[in-house]
Amino acid sequence: MHGWALAIVAGAAPSLFLLTFFYLRDRWQREPMHRVALAFGLGTYAMAAARGLAYTVLAFLPADWLSGGTEAARLFESFVLAGYIEESAKAIVLFTAIYHWDEFDEPLDGVVYGVAVSLGFATLENVLYIAQAQSAFEPGLSIVWQRALFAVPAHALFGGAMGYYAGKSKFDRTNAAALWRDRVCALLVPLVFHGGYNYALHHQLDARVWTVVTVLSLAMWIFVLRRVQHADRASPFRPPDPPPA
Repeated sequence: MHGWALAIVAGAAPSLFLLTFFYLRDRWQREPMHRVALAFGLGTYAMAAARGLAYTVLAFLPADWLSGGTEAARLFESFVLAGYIEESAKAIVLFTAIYHWDEFDEPLDGVVYGVAVSLGFATLENVLYIAQAQSAFEPGLSIVWQRALFAVPAHALFGGAMGYYAGKSKFDRTNAAALWRDRVCALLVPLVFHGGYNYALHHQLDARVWTVVTVLSLAMWIFVLRRVQHADRASPFRPPDPPPA
């Protein structure tokens, strides 16, 4: 029981910090806390669904193929099992449920809800990783800092990118082509980020790989925070700029 309590606290703490960070970026009309909590809970459901689908796909593959270490296996695990399946599970939750909420009434709300879904996903995944490490008599806390600094923020940024394009598709309906372009980007952009991130981690974790992961993480932060600024400027609740003196 003590091990599970440690796993839950250590697994949830970075997610709650990051969720608070992105929640406070919505300056003009913040989302109801119960809706953010529900989006977070739907993210845990998406994680369970993605894990089940991944196991189903694995059942059709040769037992030793993924563990063979070939580039094809690494690409498949990174961009299909992780990127496509996991981001699709989040996108389904975001577009079939949250997208239609009345509270989703400005572009930046997409970022907040996308981050909430993705962090719900990451929290359950994080708790299971830490608990598994402890049950295997590994130093569970040794992976906490790695996941807190890289994996959990990465999930938040995947969700932020997805949510940005979801909000853009809902409120920037200039034409049908733009609508579908944004919906495709809502899945494709986090899929590419997620796949590239995981592909780097599937190689020997030396200084070069950690450098690549760090550069990817910084690139994702810049990408998402710039889009947070774009969504903030597009808010209908933003006060008008004062006239020039």
